[in-house]
Amino acid sequence: MATIVKTDAGTWKALVRKTGWPANAKTFRTKRDAEDWTRRTEDEMVRGVYIQRSGSERMTLAMALKRYLAEISPTKKPTTQRVEATKAQQLISHLGKYSMAALSAEIIANYRDTRLASITNRGKPTSNNTVRLELALLSHLYTVAIQEWGLGISFNLVLNIRKPSPGEGRDRRLSAEEERRLLAAVNAHIEPCGR
Repeated sequence: MATIVKTDAGTWKALVRKTGWPANAKTFRTKRDAEDWTRRTEDEMVRGVYIQRSGSERMTLAMALKRYLAEISPTKKPTTQRVEATKAQQLISHLGKYSMAALSAEIIANYRDTRLASITNRGKPTSNNTVRLELALLSHLYTVAIQEWGLGISFNLVLNIRKPSPGEGRDRRLSAEEERRLLAAVNAHIEPCGR
């Protein structure tokens, strides 16, 4: 059953109560918006597809990434923790103010394109792999938010966008010192076998 009441501030507060579901309230600027929301919410409850989105509406991406770095990253290797912290800072600086519910595949695709067009501190374009790994972090954040945190997100948005190709990798030659150590290690293994 839905109740819609006008508040002292001139807004409309809608409250939906249905047996078997937690009470859900939301405030709107117009009565029409409140009525539409209550009708839609009750319909979803009847069909059994209702997802309480209040957690994702209150949590910004910045808050979610900080929680991820505090709870999930410590279970990973120290080098991975440092890399994830760096990638999280990029995501926070571009998308941190959005709530988890407000983010869309279009916003994330625009982020991808902006990052691919950006220039690093060294004056080089941001590599495809860097952007791909930032999107992988964001994707895992969504997976954790859906499966473990119960934020009321229905699906992982990052899965709906194209990822940049991994790129060509890098071309690197051994230094003289690295070559010396490598040959010494190989010789140590060959000598016991008898040349």
